[in-house]
Amino acid sequence: MKTEPQILTEEKPLCTLCSERGELLYSKLSDSLFGAPGQWNLFKCPRSNCGLIWLNPAPQAAELHKVYANYYTHDVGSESLARKGVKLVYNGLSMLIQWPIGLAQARKRMQYLYLDDKFSGRLLDIGCGDGVYMRFMAGKGWKVEGLDFDEQAVRRARNVYRLNVKQGTLEEARYPDHSFDAVTLRHVIEHLADPLKTLRECLRVLRPGGTLVVVTPNSESLGHGLTHEYWRGLEVPRHLNIFSLTSLRRCARELGFTETMQNSFTTATGADFILDESLALQARSQAGNLQGVEKKTLHFQRTLRAILLQYKEHLSLRRDPSIGEEAVLILQKR
Repeated sequence: MKTEPQILTEEKPLCTLCSERGELLYSKLSDSLFGAPGQWNLFKCPRSNCGLIWLNPAPQAAELHKVYANYYTHDVGSESLARKGVKLVYNGLSMLIQWPIGLAQARKRMQYLYLDDKFSGRLLDIGCGDGVYMRFMAGKGWKVEGLDFDEQAVRRARNVYRLNVKQGTLEEARYPDHSFDAVTLRHVIEHLADPLKTLRECLRVLRPGGTLVVVTPNSESLGHGLTHEYWRGLEVPRHLNIFSLTSLRRCARELGFTETMQNSFTTATGADFILDESLALQARSQAGNLQGVEKKTLHFQRTLRAILLQYKEHLSLRRDPSIGEEAVLILQKR
């Protein structure tokens, strides 16, 4: 039997954003999604104006590639044909419900990563994968460039889709100042050991008047409150820092943005997927089957519950704007 390489770690007792000592939230979690070795703890900042959650201990920088040895970009845990078929039918029929309650409109804005009201220009998508979003925005007139650490995803983006994609980190790319009209990070900031450093670099490469968009799992979401340590947004050990609306706003303040200079909110647009995955992890735990990678098969009752919870979450945002499954931060550079 093949033995996975052990991952060397380092202690991270202090909050990345405010340097407060963290309090243990969850302990001895395993990677039940992609099978990275080890057990992992999550700590939470006790400050009410922060609340960041982070991995402690965390993989050393030189070891991070090991936690991505298996990953969704490598076609691990592919969906069954039945599940794919049901998703196609669901996406068509759901518009009948989602449009009247405003969820369809919210999903359309998320598809653009909130750049639907901007004129086309030069766009950098960080963590672009094989370039799904880049291809969409190129079709809307944007001049797109991408950046990703994953060699296989970058190769596919270049060779199959002929996209302008670099491999590595933003800091390594060394783009000139004021290079882009928009920079997007969707489900990227949670993977960063030093998120503020990368956000500052994003602002450096933005032109004056440019837009920075960050989308990340929201630790104060309805789904996290329901499924706790099985919430899909935790994803140990790849998610090094897990944000809420409060901690994203703290990032903006650390970057010099006042409340009036930022737009931040949560959304339920991706809640069906996140909740379905979270409920699946919870069910696997109850069955004593959290080891290894599970093929994503069809579970009608669970998926229906996830969809109904998504509608509940979307409608509840009017009463409590902080409970969406994803948190969004939009910064306009002056």
